[in-house]
Amino acid sequence: MELFQTNFTSLDWGIVIVYIAASALVGLWANKYVGNLSDYLVAGRTLRIRLALASMTGTELGLVTVIYMAQLGFTQQYAALYLGVLEGVALLMIGATGFVVVKLRQTEVMTIPEYYEQRYSSGVRVLGGTVMVLAGVLNMGLFLKAGSIFVTALTGMDDPDLIKWVMTVMLLLVLFYTVLGGMVSVVITDLIQFFVLGTSLLVACVFILGDLGLDGLRSIATDQHGYVNPFDSLKPEGAFNIVNGDQAGIGFTTIFQMMIIVGAASFLWPTTASRTLSVKNTKVARQLFFWSAIPLLARRAIPVFLGLGTFAFFASNVDLGTELMEKVGTGEVSTLAAMPLYLAKLIPTGLLGIIAAGMLAAFMSTHDSYLLTWSGVITQDICGPLFGPMSQRTRILITRVSIVVIGIMLLTWGLWYELSDQLWDYMAITGTVYFAGALPTIVGGLYWKKGTSQGAVAAILLGLTGIMALGNPVAWLDLKLHELGALPETFILNGAIMTIFTFVLSTVGYIITSLLTKSATVLEK
Repeated sequence: MELFQTNFTSLDWGIVIVYIAASALVGLWANKYVGNLSDYLVAGRTLRIRLALASMTGTELGLVTVIYMAQLGFTQQYAALYLGVLEGVALLMIGATGFVVVKLRQTEVMTIPEYYEQRYSSGVRVLGGTVMVLAGVLNMGLFLKAGSIFVTALTGMDDPDLIKWVMTVMLLLVLFYTVLGGMVSVVITDLIQFFVLGTSLLVACVFILGDLGLDGLRSIATDQHGYVNPFDSLKPEGAFNIVNGDQAGIGFTTIFQMMIIVGAASFLWPTTASRTLSVKNTKVARQLFFWSAIPLLARRAIPVFLGLGTFAFFASNVDLGTELMEKVGTGEVSTLAAMPLYLAKLIPTGLLGIIAAGMLAAFMSTHDSYLLTWSGVITQDICGPLFGPMSQRTRILITRVSIVVIGIMLLTWGLWYELSDQLWDYMAITGTVYFAGALPTIVGGLYWKKGTSQGAVAAILLGLTGIMALGNPVAWLDLKLHELGALPETFILNGAIMTIFTFVLSTVGYIITSLLTKSATVLEK
């Protein structure tokens, strides 16, 4: 058996093409239901709990989520499940208490930056919207590259130029029906893709369970020395996938970092917030978060299961496992490709096409919602305050143009720039650029009367320091601080510590600046 051997044939391609064509027709059909920008951006605020839940799950369970969680399952085994637990607990708490989401829905805003203006000022809205779009485009900048790795491994295609054309066509399709139908088409296609992808993942899980059996799942933690306890900062020495002696595990610091990021993302990430603002009322908003804990826990656990199966397969097939990890060590192959390489050998022809259609559906589901969210922010929260009143037709036009421009930027960045193996780390850190400033600004604005516009500006700007948590910047910063003698020799500044520091810095900046400017305002009066 060869590493890049696959069961993907022309029959599977036919299944994928039929599904993609059907999705395009949905976009055309949905266009006739768009009457104004509220319809286009928040589906006229008519989503009830079942449709909102399916749409939210369909968006959050994208191909990139499947890829990076399967990667974590492959490299961290059972320990990777901690992310799903953190997210599930956060969603249950938000749904039970209504924290932030109830008050935010009561404001009747269409986007989060619109709340910035309602609570603070138009300047805060423009600044917050700009940082949100910057962080969002950075965050999804590597999605296309991750998708191309998946398609390459699953189909056995080895021509990188051909892969670039395939992913370009996929992005054009997403642009096509998102530009035409806005949130109406997104909600409808998300609903369809929710069922298609769910079925595909269940089929894959059945085959993996049949391949491994319960004994195989147990042997991951025993005979194959799998990583089980996320609080251990070192992986077991016997795990085959340790490259160049790298035993770095998760540990308490990383768990604390992810607890902050996942907790903030649960209600502040714009695509999630857009569902909150699209639901019928505050009761549905709370129900949405409470009941989404189960499917969103599954959206992390199921891909981890795919990664576990991949780990067991390559650990059992020593020659293939050795070849894979040698290529990973030289940079020829990413660990992101491990899961689709395994599925390509496990799933039979025909069913593999259904799996591929489900995964590509997930790819489109994520992209359509993200494109609509970022373009909506540009229209509503940047162009609106800067250029004054605009007609509904002009606003929809700007939104559609923004979708195309962002799509071109993503295509250029995603296909022509190198992708780091640590995809989840990259996404968590780029998300911090937005979360660190938005968390104190929104929570403080909703629950603390002393918050000021100056405090909001300080928090949002200080959140930009989160970009320093990326691999190369944090390594450079660690080196410089040690050269200056600002850090003890035994202390290593890493991405987790820098991320936590960014959240603390933004929150403290918001509080101190608000108190100082509030006092100054009182004195002036």
